Amino acid sequence: AFIAVFDGHGGREAAVFARSRLWETIKKQRGFYSSDPEHVVKAIKEGFMATHRSMWKVLENWPKTRHGLPSTSGTTVTVIIIRGHKMFVAHVGDSGAVLASKEPGTKRLEAYPLTDDHKPEAPHEKRRIEDLGGSVLARNGVYRVAWERPVCHGHRGPMRRSTKTERVPFLAVSRSLGDLWSFDYFRGEFVVSPVPDVKVYTINPATDKHVILASDGLWGVVQPDDAVRCVMWYSCVNTWHPSYLPRLVSKALSRWRARKLRADNTSVIVVSFEDGGVKHDP
Repeated sequence: AFIAVFDGHGGREAAVFARSRLWETIKKQRGFYSSDPEHVVKAIKEGFMATHRSMWKVLENWPKTRHGLPSTSGTTVTVIIIRGHKMFVAHVGDSGAVLASKEPGTKRLEAYPLTDDHKPEAPHEKRRIEDLGGSVLARNGVYRVAWERPVCHGHRGPMRRSTKTERVPFLAVSRSLGDLWSFDYFRGEFVVSPVPDVKVYTINPATDKHVILASDGLWGVVQPDDAVRCVMWYSCVNTWHPSYLPRLVSKALSRWRARKLRADNTSVIVVSFEDGGVKHDP
């Protein structure tokens, strides 16, 4: 099973591209069907990077910025791949996954985050960015990866050392697919990294009941414990009923409104582990 959440920014192009290509690309990587989890992890990482590199081929077809520069479209990605009792969790950006697991001897579900957001201000991410010659700047209290862009709007071709540039605080995540603007031509690497964190978990059917995948539109305002409680309550009422999904989204929207902020795009998928297999509802 392959389940994923894509949260695009700077246009929908990168998210649409990744959604249509990522899974097929991962499956083509050497070692993906290995019984050795380390080989599978390597294949997943290579699948992410191959999908990312493929975006170069279509970048010219994506809408340019209002200044005539190439598209800045990118996307966060959080995926879970389930093979038998092994669950591989891979992500870039700040969409996240949370495991709802039952405490022994009780019906209560506890929340266990499976991912850590890739934020520019995180010490290891900030160090990686700066080692590549990039920088992290704050705008309105939010730390962002700086975009070193040409001052001359409509600039074409690669940047040269003589190209006059300006650094602007731009992206609030430090890893993604897309965001090709972050390529450093002098070092040959992306400041906004396409390399995912990949973790492997062994599913225990007796205790592991659900995984909630969601964009930061949910996790930005709803704590993992709250989300798991919502799923737990509806799971007790119905063995399988997707009504907790609009409930989770409504909870997020109401909290955005309470903060007098425009609600971020909110995507939620709940995966349930059952004796007959895996069920999921978007």
